[in-house]
Amino acid sequence: MTDRYLDRVSFTGRLPDDVVALVAGVILFFSPLVLDFGGSAAWSAAVAGVVIAAVAVRLLITPADWGRWAYLGLGLFTLAAPWILGFGATTAAVWTHLILGVVVAAAGIRRLFVPSQPVGPDSHAT
Repeated sequence: MTDRYLDRVSFTGRLPDDVVALVAGVILFFSPLVLDFGGSAAWSAAVAGVVIAAVAVRLLITPADWGRWAYLGLGLFTLAAPWILGFGATTAAVWTHLILGVVVAAAGIRRLFVPSQPVGPDSHAT
């Protein structure tokens, strides 16, 4: 591997939003196993968790402006999923979706209003 490749995939200088979203996606994915809920709640958690984590990994490797909108949309969907998919009576699933939906949506909102930092080493440093 070249130094240039390592600079591109390095985590230095990145906003923490991608790491937070990745962790939220992983937690969401495993939440049905840990909190013991099933049905559409488990499917929603698994699918949303995988998609959120995949987007976060993609953005960690190659930053892109569309990430803010992806996180915002995925977070809002995760927030609304209990009522859209009809598992609003499953308390553990509802709270999991609400909390992690807010976390992911907040990552998108933060990206909208906080300017991104340069990736990799400063080219002007001596």
